[in-house]
Amino acid sequence: MAEEKKETTKKTTPKKKEAVEEVKVEKRFCTKCGKELKEGEVCSCSEEQTSSNSTTVNGDAIVNTCKNVWNTIINVFKKPATTIAEETESKETNKSIILIVLLAISFALYLMALVSGIASGVEEATWGLSKSVYEVNYFQVFIYGILIYALMTIIPVVSALIVAKITRNGDFTFKKAFKLYVTSNAPLILAYLGMAIIYLLDVTLLTVLGLIAFVIIGVACFFNFILGFNEQTKIRSDRRSYALTSIIALWVAIMVVAFIIIGGSVAGDLIDKTTSSNDYSDIFNW
Repeated sequence: MAEEKKETTKKTTPKKKEAVEEVKVEKRFCTKCGKELKEGEVCSCSEEQTSSNSTTVNGDAIVNTCKNVWNTIINVFKKPATTIAEETESKETNKSIILIVLLAISFALYLMALVSGIASGVEEATWGLSKSVYEVNYFQVFIYGILIYALMTIIPVVSALIVAKITRNGDFTFKKAFKLYVTSNAPLILAYLGMAIIYLLDVTLLTVLGLIAFVIIGVACFFNFILGFNEQTKIRSDRRSYALTSIIALWVAIMVVAFIIIGGSVAGDLIDKTTSSNDYSDIFNW
């Protein structure tokens, strides 16, 4: 009986192998999605899944970055000293770059609204007395706003670096100075955008209240930067007041000189004055 069992096994085994081999040759299926594949064809489901996963990861990263930036702006209001110290000591620079871009854009929009309000105010004041119409080149105003804010950022950063080198604070680098300034001024993003909207609404009461809030936020950001510099540097107590005063004096001096040089050449380009015809009925024929 044992011999018969062995013979039966030998007979049946080749048949099973042949059947498996025939199925493999005739049809091929993807092991992941079950799609029938032709000879030599490779299923693309894995590539599509990888691309969709990468898109999801990038989307999540963008959302998380936006949340972190927003939390930083709010935390500067709530706990300025702690937030500024943490961001200045942090090794990451992505958040600071995003903040400086937002600050520059919001300042440019604020400048556009301000110039527009000035131009319309001049037209109303001289209506009937002058035949000039003021047209604002908003694109140039926006570009100048970006450049002006870049200058406004460089000046205090350089001033802080100069004073740090004089007081022998080698650990206070350009990167720290930049992050200190950007984080200190993060609340101004909301201030610039708020004032731009207020100028466009052109309501006197809102303008007055907005200016008061704007000045308060600006002063707070200024002291955040000064106090942050005081915490980041190791200056002797008897020389600390001189160092902080030197930063302010150097900052203001460079700023005044820079704006005197730039102001004269830029102001004429922002608003173009065109002379209208003698027939005032043409004003309504735009």
